Amino acid sequence: MERLRVAISNKTGLGLIEVMIALVVMLVVFLALMQTALVSIDSNMINVLRDEAVSIAEMRMSELRNRPFDDFDLNGVTDPNPLTINQTINRNLRNISNFAFNTVATINALNTDNKQINITVTWDWKDKTVANGNPYTHSITTILRRQ
Repeated sequence: MERLRVAISNKTGLGLIEVMIALVVMLVVFLALMQTALVSIDSNMINVLRDEAVSIAEMRMSELRNRPFDDFDLNGVTDPNPLTINQTINRNLRNISNFAFNTVATINALNTDNKQINITVTWDWKDKTVANGNPYTHSITTILRRQ
């Protein structure tokens, strides 16, 4: 019993090696947490951009659906089939000003009483760009009927 008490009483604290190992373990844990936070922030921004693209596509679709059926001569020339209308819309998102969303509206006459409207919104984010050939896209389609 006396030997056990002497062995315990000689322990005075942590050595330098134990402290250094604990600091390295804490550093690795904090780096992993930081990387997790960065991944979640990037995913959140991608979702914000996608939500804005959906909003823009719905806005453009509403604009085109509210026009008279025969009023798709927006360029002042005879309607080609299909008619394509390009537009760039800039939005302020979080700390990014004038972020560009490119919209392409394609109006295709299916027959004399029906037209198909397709809206495609594209945007660049990080390495997914038009220059690389793979931008982010969102498309919606509807059929417009003569009243």
